Amino acid sequence: MVPPLKPALLIFASIPWTWLNPQLSSLDHRQHELHAQLAKLPALPAPQPQEHAGFHSGLAPQADSIRWVQIDLGSEYPLDAVVVIPAMLGVAEAYGFPRRFRIDASNDPLFAESDTLLDQTSADALPSLAPWCVSAKGIKARHIRFTATKLAAQPHQTQRHIFCLGELLVFSHGRNVALHAQVLAPNSVETLPTWSPRHLVDGAYALGLPVHPDEINGNGWHSGISTTADAIKWVQADLGAPRDIQEIRLIPAHPRDYPERFGFGFPRRFKVEADGKVIFDSTTTDFSNPGDTPVAFPTPGLHVQTIRCTATQLWERSGDFVYALAELQAFDSGKNIAPEAVITSSDDTITPSWSRTGLIDGRSSSGILLDEASWLADLSQRRQITDELATLEVQRTTAQAMAQSRAAWLASAVFCIAIGTVWLLVLRARQSRRREIESLRHRISRDLHDEIGSHLGSIRLMSELALRDGSASDSLEEIHRLAGEAAESMRGIIWLVREGAAPPLTSLVEAMRQSADALLKGITWHLEATDGNSATASLEFHRQVFLLFREAAHNISRHAHAAQVRIEVHWKAKHFHLHIEDNGCGFDVAAITAGNGLANLQHRATVLGGTLQITSSPSNGTRITLEADFS
Repeated sequence: MVPPLKPALLIFASIPWTWLNPQLSSLDHRQHELHAQLAKLPALPAPQPQEHAGFHSGLAPQADSIRWVQIDLGSEYPLDAVVVIPAMLGVAEAYGFPRRFRIDASNDPLFAESDTLLDQTSADALPSLAPWCVSAKGIKARHIRFTATKLAAQPHQTQRHIFCLGELLVFSHGRNVALHAQVLAPNSVETLPTWSPRHLVDGAYALGLPVHPDEINGNGWHSGISTTADAIKWVQADLGAPRDIQEIRLIPAHPRDYPERFGFGFPRRFKVEADGKVIFDSTTTDFSNPGDTPVAFPTPGLHVQTIRCTATQLWERSGDFVYALAELQAFDSGKNIAPEAVITSSDDTITPSWSRTGLIDGRSSSGILLDEASWLADLSQRRQITDELATLEVQRTTAQAMAQSRAAWLASAVFCIAIGTVWLLVLRARQSRRREIESLRHRISRDLHDEIGSHLGSIRLMSELALRDGSASDSLEEIHRLAGEAAESMRGIIWLVREGAAPPLTSLVEAMRQSADALLKGITWHLEATDGNSATASLEFHRQVFLLFREAAHNISRHAHAAQVRIEVHWKAKHFHLHIEDNGCGFDVAAITAGNGLANLQHRATVLGGTLQITSSPSNGTRITLEADFS
């Protein structure tokens, strides 16, 4: 029987791939570590649409054209980090970010001598809106240059290449010293209000505010409501004493109940004053709504006590006009000192979510404001981890493909071994069958010798005696009898050879009928058998049962002096039953000798693996019962 191969092949489905390629284990472990690190980092915020998209280089015919942009910090600074934020234009993805680039720092505007902070010129960067934060390790420099060595293809243009940046920040002692710095871009595009070299350092970028979201109901400060846009409204922070301030920052409001109103209440025209001195003035031109990005003003060397923000043209709400801010910040050595101030204003709208103290509580309208440098560094780390995870996923796909290939080879090997095993089993079965047939041939040969040879020898001896004595009648009668028995034996043996490997038991019954008709002449006999059952048995089973039956019939014919014989042959569920009963003279079973043939009957029953019961007594006939299983 051929063993089922499918279960053997299905074993491979339960084998871990790491067994077939140990590299998968290390890759999975590294992925688990990176996902654990990602869980501790801030999520990349939803991109904020910006009127000022950033810097756009001039067009180039080839991707490997060199383009660069450079900023002058105004003086030498010890640098903490340089942060580059990709530009976004209309869709929530990086626009024109170069595939390969380099960032250098120098005190020489010509960069005759410089320090390379980042070299990404040997491999393509993966596109992402997440920032690139590069540690400067305290290097002192005045100039920062970003050089693109492999440009991005302009959308829908195959022969035009560009590179764009949303913002470039340079942190020194926690402050962005690149804010509103001088920008040198020898090959650039200026299409206001979207693209300009100045937008590279204006503090506005698509990542929005550095916020840790929470559910606190606090929006900031809100002025009184006006029916006209030209009403003058102001809010002032008094620090209590003159303080050094390097940067003033305004955080736009974005109330939760106005989810679609970015930059809620930010004035169209305003000015910022410190102790009465104007720091920033946009009272004659409209200021673009900053949305969810901070509006920052560098104030190095400023030493003041009060900061006042005055709106000269208010923001239109819904048929009326207001002035609102989420937060006012003033930085000294990287620390926001505004929470120490006292807030006054021209007028207010006081509600549970709007108050004067809400202007200096360290929150935007959506959550706690974070340190910008740390927040950008965390987002940069998220990008690095995400990029590594993408690389690991490619490596894992390759490693798993290798494991699957090995599994296929192993499955093929197992399949071939299984086929070979089956073939060997078939060969062994054939050899065993040949041996069985050969053994059967020897047994049939022995039967021919024992049965036919014995009868023919007796016939020859009787014929010689008849020729010597001259009285042939008795000898001829014996010769006739022996010839009949020899012919009957020959028919039985020929039937066994002719029937094949597994004859039906009905054929065995028919052979018994013919044998009984030949051996029980002059005796009334009746054979009752199972009818309509097509069960089969091995040829050896047929042979042993048939010869046992002939032996029993022969004994009855020669020794029993019986007038009647009843024969029962039944089988059911692989069990065979044979019962032979005569009304002859019977005998004493305890006095059985080797010469009466009963030992042969017992031997054949033993060969069949069955049981033979012989019951007899003088003058009471004989009963022979065979019980045996067949297959």
